[in-house]
Amino acid sequence: MATLVLTAVGTAIGGPLGGALGAIAGQQIDQNILFKPKGREAPRLQDLAIQTSSYGSQIPRIFGRMRVAGTVVWATDLKETRTSQGGGKRRPSTQVYSYSACFAVALSSPEVRQIGRIWADGKLLRGSRGDFKTPCTFRFLPGSEDQQADGFIASAESGGATPAYRGLALAIFEDMELADYGNRIPSLTFEIIADDGAVGLAHILDDISHGRIKLESGEMVVGYSASGEDQRTALAALTESIPMSFSCDPEAIDQIAARERHVDQAGIIAVTDEIFVRASDGDGSGQLELQTLAENKAPRLLSLRYYDPSRDFQAGMQNAFRGGQGRAIFNRDLPAAISASDAKKLAAQQLWTFYQERAVARIQIVDTSLILDPGATVQISDMPGFWRVRNRDIARGFSQVQLSRVPGLGDLVVAADHGRAVPDSDQLAGMTRLALVDLPFAMDAPTQPSAQPRLYMLGAGDAGWRKAEVFRADANGDISDFVGNIPAPSVMGKTLNRLGDANPTHIDRLNSIIIDLHNDSMRLSNADDERLLAGDNIAMIGTEIIQFAEAAPISGTRYRLSRMIRGLGCTEGETGNHLADEDFVMLDASTTLELDPVHYDPFVEATFFALGRDDPEPVPATHMSPGRALLPWSPVHPRSYFSSDGDLEIRWTRRSRAGLVWADHVEVPIAEESEKYRLVVASDLGNVIETSAPWTVIAADQIQQFRDAEVEQLQIHIHQLGRHGQSKPCLISITL
Repeated sequence: MATLVLTAVGTAIGGPLGGALGAIAGQQIDQNILFKPKGREAPRLQDLAIQTSSYGSQIPRIFGRMRVAGTVVWATDLKETRTSQGGGKRRPSTQVYSYSACFAVALSSPEVRQIGRIWADGKLLRGSRGDFKTPCTFRFLPGSEDQQADGFIASAESGGATPAYRGLALAIFEDMELADYGNRIPSLTFEIIADDGAVGLAHILDDISHGRIKLESGEMVVGYSASGEDQRTALAALTESIPMSFSCDPEAIDQIAARERHVDQAGIIAVTDEIFVRASDGDGSGQLELQTLAENKAPRLLSLRYYDPSRDFQAGMQNAFRGGQGRAIFNRDLPAAISASDAKKLAAQQLWTFYQERAVARIQIVDTSLILDPGATVQISDMPGFWRVRNRDIARGFSQVQLSRVPGLGDLVVAADHGRAVPDSDQLAGMTRLALVDLPFAMDAPTQPSAQPRLYMLGAGDAGWRKAEVFRADANGDISDFVGNIPAPSVMGKTLNRLGDANPTHIDRLNSIIIDLHNDSMRLSNADDERLLAGDNIAMIGTEIIQFAEAAPISGTRYRLSRMIRGLGCTEGETGNHLADEDFVMLDASTTLELDPVHYDPFVEATFFALGRDDPEPVPATHMSPGRALLPWSPVHPRSYFSSDGDLEIRWTRRSRAGLVWADHVEVPIAEESEKYRLVVASDLGNVIETSAPWTVIAADQIQQFRDAEVEQLQIHIHQLGRHGQSKPCLISITL
């Protein structure tokens, strides 16, 4: 508007030049006086806002203990690391890329004491004990006024102009691995500890106002986050959520005295009709005016949003409701960390204050009689309740005082529920425990024959253990190339008693075994027959593979396993070789790392190292002869017959690595290059017999030689032969 007017006036007076000058002047008036835009005000309470890196972002002033997102003020490009996996033995290698980042996050404008927990994308990154769940190098600069520039940032920047960020608390991350966050810098939130213990509202008001506002006493809060474009905006978040009164401090003209709006019995001032200004007829009652606004002018529902410390400082909301007339709903944001009951109490206080302060009184008193400063609580004779001085106008010889009714809150106690919190597990990883498992099949294809060894590494630790990096050993037994990661903890433990022998062709209902798991977060469960047939509850005890149907809990980490299927995967030869204190491992493909055979040789001692989050040094694990998956399975069901002419006929049933699922009327396939067997006759006159059929005949004259040597029991070991070796023996004992 001013632009149009002054342009026209300038043109009329000074021609085109005058019009241009008038337009410039009009624009300044429009932009700075008539239509000056309001300053941008950030939300007072946010749901833990996503961390930003924008210029001009407000950095909060933290009091007590709070959780904030911060602002990224410095970062490098992502660092790419390439690792080769596999390869060798005519197999192509795989290039694996990983990324890390270095960056700094500004947290608070004043100096703070320390940083507690850190969350990345809502998941716990740094625990309360200072342990990081993702590997990185972390430093914290508290924001002191003599703070020096960080050495790492200075080394990464050229020109020697690295700021020290004095008066600004910084969190610096160096080489933070980003694989768990989609190869990007995650959104971080920090638990800032600016003061020890709770902080009072009096201290917060004094700090924000630079000492100009003095609160006599106030509530205590766990933490507070002050922000805004100016002091007024920062203070409004407090004054609009907590009822307070302000007046000039008579002891300091440049200060403001503040007090909370509650009845102070010790400070009540009595106002009697003797001090009222008298009318001409001598009656003082005419100098009292009382006005009450309609009930529907007061809010019926008031909602207070706050930060809840019991829910990891997530935003919470408490509502206060009153009966009666009205439909107004008021919302208040208090950027403070308080309990749910305190928030409910504040909401109820505000709601009742709005309702009671509808009643407004005006009185005229003799000026010299009483000094009624704003915020003072008075009791007027012949009027119920208490009243608070809102303002006082001083006239010639008298004062006109405006008052509002004080809500009789007393010691308001309200019950509140902060809701159900599901915090992240904050537990230490502990030392890594490893198990190298040599299986007779691939875990992802147990019914298929394997052309390579199947060596798996499993790991666990304390309840906070999540994963570990695995490295192979070189020829000298030292740590060497990176192999991969154990993706998740396995259910592992130790046996406390010896597992007895059992027939692998029957369900073992006689024996039981007590397992002591490594931590109380591990669980074992029962499985019915249908689940057992589906492959549930497969475990390895020592070198025997079993399934168990019943897992009865004994204590926090101990279970009794019973009703077992024994000797699975051609491990029936291990059923009688158990000892106490053997390793127990649940076989789950999702928690194992299959070791590529390029890193070891079959049937040769193999050593690997694992490094978990809390391990001070790599943890070794060794297997003496991996390669069970390459060996044929031993025959089963041996039987013998003596013919009428005295010959001994021995027969057996072939088993195959490719025939785990036995179909009716279908012959078991041969998984080896050819069908071949070796029989070892275990006696003083024993010999070796090789055959390509699942049967053989020992002549009568040979049998007679055993009898002549007084051999009563003929022990025969039957092996199936394969390309890489022979199977475990199938034993048959024949009475001569």
